Amino acid sequence: MDRNDVCFDTRTQSFLVSRWETEIGQQVLREIVNGIKSSVEIRAILDDYVLEHPENHNSYGYPYYPPDAIKPGEFWVLNSDDLRGVHIYNESFKDTQSLEIKMLAYASFYNCDFTDANIERADLSFTRFEKCAFTRTIFAAAGGFDTRMIDCRANGAVFWDAALRGWDVRGTDFTDAYFEGALLEDLQLNHLTRFDRTPKQAWRSRTMLDAMVPDVLRGVRLAYERAELWSQMDDFLREEKRSERKHILWPQLRKKTSLPALKAWVVSALSDGLSFYGTSPLRVLELQVFAILAFGCAYWGLGTASSDSDPRIALPAALLLSFSKFASLGLAGAPSRPALWNR
Repeated sequence: MDRNDVCFDTRTQSFLVSRWETEIGQQVLREIVNGIKSSVEIRAILDDYVLEHPENHNSYGYPYYPPDAIKPGEFWVLNSDDLRGVHIYNESFKDTQSLEIKMLAYASFYNCDFTDANIERADLSFTRFEKCAFTRTIFAAAGGFDTRMIDCRANGAVFWDAALRGWDVRGTDFTDAYFEGALLEDLQLNHLTRFDRTPKQAWRSRTMLDAMVPDVLRGVRLAYERAELWSQMDDFLREEKRSERKHILWPQLRKKTSLPALKAWVVSALSDGLSFYGTSPLRVLELQVFAILAFGCAYWGLGTASSDSDPRIALPAALLLSFSKFASLGLAGAPSRPALWNR
């Protein structure tokens, strides 16, 4: 079963990989690698190897590898973009500017260096990158479905208007990456994946709109939620809500003062202050203890909890009264002696 739900039998699956291990396949693979580095189109290289067969039709819509053409030692491709089974190891594409608008679907790269490369508008559907370096790599408007970027370094990478739909980014470091206008949807990650809780908002002459920041944080938060990594999810939920209050609710309130706008901002601020948007039970407990102590001290200071002048008796009684009231026990939990308001 291929990753786009196309069924291949065992013989076909074996051929997809073994064809690149033939003498001709190795030669073509080297041409492809050199072509990527020197701006030669992959299609120009593979055109001469496209299978001429009566059953090779609609190869983009539904790939079908004719069994009678699958022979040991043969090398051919279905179309000029057919990179199924390609595995590229330990190559340096550093500073390569010719990956722009490339069709890299189904190719696999292992331990390759794409530092400062330009992969703008490339099709990365079902492409696999493992342990690759993407430091400051430009992925502007690039995208694809089910791309795998596993255990990679994408520090400072640029994903301006990129579409990361269903990407598997387990173990990848995206710190200092730029996500203006990026679509972060159904990401697969793990506890080793790293994102900034304060997204980078400037790259070269571009500046990400403040209103886009919550969207970036929301995409990451949903990915952590999907992976059931609750601690990281809570961190990004807090940042998302705070960013929303700062960059969306507050500008709306300043632009047009209205009761609904004021209510939305106040509710957000209170939710943050009281419980960090429901992510910190300890914060709630701390506030509860503080309230009990504050009201207990007030009762004691006003002399309403006891007529006894001995603070060793009066202060505990005041705190007990405060706790009983806070716990909705009314006066039932208050001591019977001395009586309330008896002074």
